[in-house]
Amino acid sequence: MTPNLEQIKKSIQALPPIEQDRILNWLEEERERPDHSAAPSSADRSNESLFWLNENREEYLGKWVALDGGRLVAVGSTAAEVYKKAKEAGIRIPFVELITGEESTPFTGGWIS
Repeated sequence: MTPNLEQIKKSIQALPPIEQDRILNWLEEERERPDHSAAPSSADRSNESLFWLNENREEYLGKWVALDGGRLVAVGSTAAEVYKKAKEAGIRIPFVELITGEESTPFTGGWIS
């Protein structure tokens, strides 16, 4: 069950002033971030990554890449190396893929009979 606004307000009011200040600072930081409603969904980001793979396949053939949506974040010879570089670049959930000669297509669900 998700708490409602009144429950959240009561919980915050019960906190010591220093913790209330931390919440206020966090809210201000969130307000300064780019519009969250404009952020692409995970499905959009995956599609952007697949599009990037298809467009840049020849240039990175045989390499591991890490993508953040349609943006290349890291390239390397092992998945572990590329994943580590992406995490160090601040990417929370990188799209890591070995570039092969096969075109990538998004999974749309369903069963093939």
